[in-house]
Amino acid sequence: MPQQRFRTMRLCPSLPAPPCTPWPRRLWARVPLACVLTMTLLAVLPALPAAAQTAAQASIVASDGSDPSQDILIEGLGFSKLILGLDVDPALLQTAAYQPLAPLVEKNLCWSGVFNLAGGRTRFCRINGAPDRVDMRLALTLEQGRGVVRLYDTGPEKLLLFQDVLPLDGTANEDWIMDVVNRLTERVTGQPGLLGSSIAFVLRQPGYAKVVVATTTHGERLRLLSHNREINILPRFNKQGDGMVYTVLGNRGSHVFYENLTPNTAGSIGSYFLTPPGSLNSGGAFSPDGKRVIVTMSVNQNADLFLFDLEAKTHRQLTSRDGIETQAHWSPDGKQIVFVSDRSGSPQVYLMDLETREDIRLTFDGLYNADPRWSPDGKSVLFTKRVNNVDQIHIMDQYGERVRQVTQGRYSSEQAEWSPDGRQIVFASNRTDEYKLYIVSTDGSSLRRLTDTPAGFEENSPSWTARRLVR
Repeated sequence: MPQQRFRTMRLCPSLPAPPCTPWPRRLWARVPLACVLTMTLLAVLPALPAAAQTAAQASIVASDGSDPSQDILIEGLGFSKLILGLDVDPALLQTAAYQPLAPLVEKNLCWSGVFNLAGGRTRFCRINGAPDRVDMRLALTLEQGRGVVRLYDTGPEKLLLFQDVLPLDGTANEDWIMDVVNRLTERVTGQPGLLGSSIAFVLRQPGYAKVVVATTTHGERLRLLSHNREINILPRFNKQGDGMVYTVLGNRGSHVFYENLTPNTAGSIGSYFLTPPGSLNSGGAFSPDGKRVIVTMSVNQNADLFLFDLEAKTHRQLTSRDGIETQAHWSPDGKQIVFVSDRSGSPQVYLMDLETREDIRLTFDGLYNADPRWSPDGKSVLFTKRVNNVDQIHIMDQYGERVRQVTQGRYSSEQAEWSPDGRQIVFASNRTDEYKLYIVSTDGSSLRRLTDTPAGFEENSPSWTARRLVR
């Protein structure tokens, strides 16, 4: 991947690092409980996997030029990308205007998460050799001094599925290409393309407090989302991308803050703290309509799940067991949640029916299972499982069965988050001895590092929205 200019060195020069609040000894003594919440609140997270080519477990070259195949592998998840035959008119290739655009076209086709390229010239997601099949063909031609983009079906009829003009007058840039690929993606899949959408995460700069920032799918620009002098962790967007919650840690403990990202919208809810400061307040999971949030809140020295109504500013308790209940995540239909509890003596993933409030345990193998994230289609759950003392990303179906390990190797991989269309995963890894964010397609291909932050910067706790917050 080409080197990116990443201007973050002076992102928060005015925010001094506050002293870290020590946690009560009682919390540290409860090892299984603290295992989840300590890691969550202090955000000493993520990890990376290295990938596989189109077939699961085939090695690839990472974006930093190293070969991670001996350290981390990603197994395919049963989703196959479309194989796109790329046919470029030689006359178009020879034009001075198209030459700088050619790698951008291929890069954005690959980073859409929808295509693998047959006939590509760059290494982003090129298939070497003759593929078993070609699902569609994308033809770029030079006609009357302008470029023309056409997408054809490979069936006998060779139907024209998409057509657009590629300007060669200097007005076409990467933003223009992203827009075309997004529209092409929607034409093929029925879902809007995600190029240019936003990923929020926690950024720690040397000498400064942790802040919540957002970047694009290309990791090229940053927007500061948290505006205080304390430690900010665990950002979570609502589905609409116009609101988020994150946890604020300071001298008085931790509390959960709701941030309205469109404050000037008529009738919108203002930003406010959902919880009072407390030693175990953390997290936040939005309902599909964005009107309710489930958080972990400490009451009588016990951490349980509470359901908050953002408009009414009321809340009610969902769990009342001994131990810590945390890391809730809502099902797409709004009827269930997955969450983590150590009621059995170790952190495990549970499922709750919100109408009956009955819950069942989903994970039984291993002593540490956490970070559950429901897939956008409601059929799968990502989670972190500790394997041989290393955190690895796994996936299971919504019933807790058919568990598959996604990452392997000697590096920790955790806190994975689905892309809004379920075709890609963003996560963090310490493969460079510092946690950085990475994106991979759910078939295990096209691994890439999201950002290019310098040494000393750490990133974790990603959350992905289809909305564009960074331009």
